[in-house]
Amino acid sequence: MRLTSSVVAAVVSASCFLAVGCWKTTSTCEEQGKRADCSVDQPDGGAAGNSNAGTANTAGNSAGGDSSGGGAAGGGGSNGGNGGAGATSGGAAGGEAGGGGDAGSPPCGGLCRNPKPVCAEASNTCVECVGNAQCEGTKPACDLTTNSCVECTDNTDCKDTAKPFCDKAVEQCLACLQQSDCKSPTASACDAGSCKACTKDAECSNISGKGVCDTGTCVQCTGSKFTACGNVAGTPLVCDSLKRTCSTNKQHSAGLCQACVTDAQCNAGEICVLDKFGTPAKDVGYFCHWKKGDVADGAPADCFATGQPYSDTQTNAVSIDGVTSDVCTLAVSTCVARNQFKSKDCSVSSAPSDAVCGFAPPKDSKCAQVPSSSTYRCTMTCGSDVDCPAPFTCNTGASTPVCTFN
Repeated sequence: MRLTSSVVAAVVSASCFLAVGCWKTTSTCEEQGKRADCSVDQPDGGAAGNSNAGTANTAGNSAGGDSSGGGAAGGGGSNGGNGGAGATSGGAAGGEAGGGGDAGSPPCGGLCRNPKPVCAEASNTCVECVGNAQCEGTKPACDLTTNSCVECTDNTDCKDTAKPFCDKAVEQCLACLQQSDCKSPTASACDAGSCKACTKDAECSNISGKGVCDTGTCVQCTGSKFTACGNVAGTPLVCDSLKRTCSTNKQHSAGLCQACVTDAQCNAGEICVLDKFGTPAKDVGYFCHWKKGDVADGAPADCFATGQPYSDTQTNAVSIDGVTSDVCTLAVSTCVARNQFKSKDCSVSSAPSDAVCGFAPPKDSKCAQVPSSSTYRCTMTCGSDVDCPAPFTCNTGASTPVCTFN
């Protein structure tokens, strides 16, 4: 507090009358260390305490008055703060301690429970997840857009090797997203997220070296589609129809009763058919035979009348490539024996041996001596002359009738 000049003057005057030599001892207020008006300073009260409001989880702090005089009371922190005490020294009392602030509130008010047990603090809302750490089982990934657990958001979330691709649109792991994702020849087409069997050649374009679709499987070639096999000197190489791979055989390179791997290897008017022989019947192999009635391509209209030595008719034969037709075949022997006829040496240690002839000797073939010669050759069994290659005849007088060499 500051005293007025008039009060100060009155007090000084009274003091001078009571004291001897007052006026001589002090002549001015300045000489006494006072203001010009002889007033003196009194200690002011301390400055008001400052309070800093605490954050949601941090206690507030308040500073007390710092003057030597008494300070005003410091304000309390808004969340759990402590008020500072006002300091006093020669003046009025310092500021009071700040009042305690309220305790900080937990995120989302602590109300988040399953199925949304996590608080998204940015929006102060309860959600299923804010990261992959909250997701597990069949839904191990967190969609940060919807804050929900899903099967996947990226391929890395798909751990099942059978379904390694994530369809982000539906957030599901799938076997494929496009045809190139399918690697198996038996499941090369991508259909609704699953790799399935092909239905057309275009669905095999992703399978290296197997660009032809054959009954649900991608293969290199088929009996009717063998472009991939290339050619030799302009003549196409054909496909092995059983293996469905390219062969080294040329198109139309096999004659009647010669071995074949596809219909295309046989000449015009012929198909490649599986021959059987004996009782019970055993597979001999695939050979080219006339298609009975295909006269435009040279086949006989009547196997017995004009098909010698292929005098027998096998009805409804199915070729290696699925063509059904009546064919002209050998009646008694086999194509193996026919191809050895009069050409294969059957002598063993200068003696004839049936064992080296035909498919099932002596039923389809025998070893016979060539007339006027010491050599032996394989011949074929027969029932009549029409079973032997012209102009050879059937020796029906032998214990096992065979075609003669004369």
